[in-house]
Amino acid sequence: MAKKKVLEAKSLWFRYPNSSWILRSLDLDVYEGETILVIGRSGCGKTTLIRAIMGIGTNIYGGEIRGTIAIDGKMLEDYSIEELRKVIQIVNQDPRTHFIYPHVYEDLYSYSLQIYGDRKKAEEALDTVSSSLKIKHILNRLYFELSGGELRRVAIAKAMLSKPKIIIFDEPLMWLDDIGVKDFLDTLARLKSSGITIVIFEHRFIPLMNFVDRVQKFSNGSIKEVPLDTFRKSYLIQSENRVASIGRSTPGGREVAIIDSVWFRYDSNTVLKNISIRINENDAIAIYGYNGSGKSTLLKVIAGYLKPQRGSVKRFGKAIYIPQLVSLFFTEESVELELKNICRNSKDSKKCYSNGYSILKKYGFDDLMQTPFTLSWGQQEKLAVALSLAAGFNIFLLDEPFSGLTYTDRIALIEYLETVPGAKIVTISSSDSIPLLKGFKLYKLDNGSLIEYTSSSKALHSIDLDIITTIYSD
Repeated sequence: MAKKKVLEAKSLWFRYPNSSWILRSLDLDVYEGETILVIGRSGCGKTTLIRAIMGIGTNIYGGEIRGTIAIDGKMLEDYSIEELRKVIQIVNQDPRTHFIYPHVYEDLYSYSLQIYGDRKKAEEALDTVSSSLKIKHILNRLYFELSGGELRRVAIAKAMLSKPKIIIFDEPLMWLDDIGVKDFLDTLARLKSSGITIVIFEHRFIPLMNFVDRVQKFSNGSIKEVPLDTFRKSYLIQSENRVASIGRSTPGGREVAIIDSVWFRYDSNTVLKNISIRINENDAIAIYGYNGSGKSTLLKVIAGYLKPQRGSVKRFGKAIYIPQLVSLFFTEESVELELKNICRNSKDSKKCYSNGYSILKKYGFDDLMQTPFTLSWGQQEKLAVALSLAAGFNIFLLDEPFSGLTYTDRIALIEYLETVPGAKIVTISSSDSIPLLKGFKLYKLDNGSLIEYTSSSKALHSIDLDIITTIYSD
């Protein structure tokens, strides 16, 4: 018996007001009970497709749509909002956007009551979902106290309250460390076993390799299938001992920072314990650790933004911290104003601006009138580094710069950093970035201690860059 189509898009075109077509004659078929993965370069139209499927592309963003979308055998335009959310739900990239009330139980119960209109039915639905997703122990907490993995699970629970046939995930692995990824994969396995149809839009596809039935790739506003065999050939499982050979930063050069026996705590919580590291001007260093392990704190201590309670930090160069949410680095409406702003505290602001203009052009930022906020994530990271270089900084501290990037964009950022003079220290929370870090010295921050990360018994993904490039090529 042929499987039933639960989501179907035919000859779908979509564009926003005063823009060109983003979706171009797109065809997509999703069958009942399957899990499909949609990949594509940043800005290729994945978010636009989600908006079109959910009806908000036209209703909220005022876009123009051509072609048809059918959900569970019924045309999209024939659904009311209430009817639609009982059939299809979306879990957003940022799970915090799902909360109206800060208390987890209050938020979920109020939504359940809104769906069922009956207290007993609402309570029963919430009890069933919270048991299935194993969140009963966090129902009495505030959502902003939860870890990234816990937040994701609660957002999924909220989506499941209406008993939808389809759940769409928008970048579910973003911001998750390896523990959070495992937690999501466990939840995904439970959803699959319950027969729910799942559509995942994700850059970090390696952890999802063994969970998806089909892979679709965006290309020129449309979608085409990537054979699973090709897709799975893009990675190998090797011993983590391979980490020892991924490379070492170029030896030599003068020391630009010495961190000696540093301790740091927030109130009674000791985050850094007896940290010592010497940084040379040519170093490329990656610090791996789970969320909450103290990676951001360590970078801020090295930069001088935080003062340790014990130990010392000596800097023989200029250090700058580039935050995890890189858009927070920018404050001005154009690249030119950003350059003027960062040069303001320079000894010779005119010389800084002149040199900075040349540096920006060298690294591909010719349009000084462009606003930084319209750039892609990877371009924002590159601009932040270029502006810092223009202002004379030579110690670049990048907090989770690979979040939200495709694997090819991560490689492009790493290659870009290789061309930038100065010491580069990046933090990562997911092991799928480790094989890309050629030439980086790798450390792990664990339980407050910083150690060279060269050992162990766990399996590590090794990425075939040629196949990855082929997958993303148009």
